[in-house]
Amino acid sequence: DVPFVWDEACHNAFESIKKYLSSSPLLGAPIPGKQLKLYIAAQERLIGALLAQENELHKEQALYYLSRTLTGPELNYTPIEKTCLALVFAIQKLRHYMQAFTVHLIARADPVRDVMSKPVLTGRLAKWALLLNQYEIIYTPAKAVKGQAVADFLADHPIPADWEISDDLPDEQIFFADISPAWMMFFDGSARKDGAGAGVVFVSPERHVLPYSFSLSELCSNNVTEYQALIMGLQMAVEMKISSLEVYGDSMLVINQLLTHYEVRKDDLIPYHQLATQLLESFDSMTLEH
Repeated sequence: DVPFVWDEACHNAFESIKKYLSSSPLLGAPIPGKQLKLYIAAQERLIGALLAQENELHKEQALYYLSRTLTGPELNYTPIEKTCLALVFAIQKLRHYMQAFTVHLIARADPVRDVMSKPVLTGRLAKWALLLNQYEIIYTPAKAVKGQAVADFLADHPIPADWEISDDLPDEQIFFADISPAWMMFFDGSARKDGAGAGVVFVSPERHVLPYSFSLSELCSNNVTEYQALIMGLQMAVEMKISSLEVYGDSMLVINQLLTHYEVRKDDLIPYHQLATQLLESFDSMTLEH
């Protein structure tokens, strides 16, 4: 065996690699037609993401950095839920990129598959699933590459909570988004002696059907459950940044109260009516039909 000798050439090569890995890549502008790479990472108290793309020299170029600390209930999320939260956080901040490109998600676990494999989606998982369905995301397992190292670094060194993150994106002129037809949302709630339940079904402009069901913890009237089903559906639509929505419900009372055809006389319906009315104002275009 030939003994290994650490000479000056080895030292110089090592220093060059160390300098490259420790330096922050310069941000570039996205190239139309090329796929994007989204690196995400989640730590115990932090999440981070890096958006990158291969440039014309076939070298990976960073486009955008993101990171933040976890707060409140987020600290109690499971590791895969934190990974999914990192993806949702990145999508919400980088939606202009995500709409115009196919995105290859690079992470240590596949949050999209984990969320979509749940037999019943409730609460935040339902909102996340609805959001993820809007984008073309292809999962690739993380390897020992610089992009993942940067994402891990961002998760370890988040932007302070009191910093404002600008939503302005560079080179917006290369982005394009067609005005899509309206989404459709069907809601239904029912109350029984053994509990109450709610169901929401979304139909995308491409006619993809997304059904969700929820269990309500408190006993309540049928009209209250109808309002709760509507409110949960509207909250999910707001999270998804849906701008045009057609709402269909089987409760003539709820629909006509929201259309101001009927008065809201029962005290237990007033807070639900107020919240639903407020949520309806979040959309550019909205129709209600029974």
